[in-house]
Amino acid sequence: MELFEGATAKSLKAGQAEELAALPLDERLKRRIIDGEKNGLEADLEAALAERPALDIVNETLLDGMKVVGELFGSGQMQLPFVLQSAEVMKGAVAYLEPHMEKSDDEGKGTIVLATVRGDVHDIGKNLVDIILSNNGYNVVNLGIKQPVSAILEAAEEHKADVIGMSGLLVKSTVIMKENLQELNQRKMAADYPVILGGAALTRAYVEQDSTRSTRAKSATPGTRSRVCG
Repeated sequence: MELFEGATAKSLKAGQAEELAALPLDERLKRRIIDGEKNGLEADLEAALAERPALDIVNETLLDGMKVVGELFGSGQMQLPFVLQSAEVMKGAVAYLEPHMEKSDDEGKGTIVLATVRGDVHDIGKNLVDIILSNNGYNVVNLGIKQPVSAILEAAEEHKADVIGMSGLLVKSTVIMKENLQELNQRKMAADYPVILGGAALTRAYVEQDSTRSTRAKSATPGTRSRVCG
């Protein structure tokens, strides 16, 4: 029975590989991100580099794949382990392409402070955002993981940030982010810094309704301007 099961799994995998190989290059790369399939990734990236710049591959193809992953996760059609698998493939793809990326000539677009919030050590998504923004003309101050709100706000002031980005994978990190938004209001800094929140446990409704409603209710200053980034 085990032999038959092994043969079936092997046949299924071979069929999936054939189906993937039959796709146009652009669609194939996007599918690799969605499926978390790294076998053959570098060969496809090398072929894509022969056709267009590395940054275009990231912005126009790979990010489209991650957008689909976010939509599938948000609708309950993809579970977290598979999201992380896709993120790892995305990380590998960007790492392969990064030496080929040319810095955008359009520098000085703005400064963003990025940090994984207190108590969270996950930083794949945050670091991808760092690479992509840096190569698109933004100045990125990446504080790393497990950052308390005090360190984030101090860095924002020191570097005269235009935006603050907070990231976290854990469900409890969404609570920390909400507390951080409240802290911005309490310090009367909410009007100075638009906030981008990112992480698998976040939903657009939570960011744009629950968390911002809470900060407005507890502060006389304008509510923190926040957006969700999957």
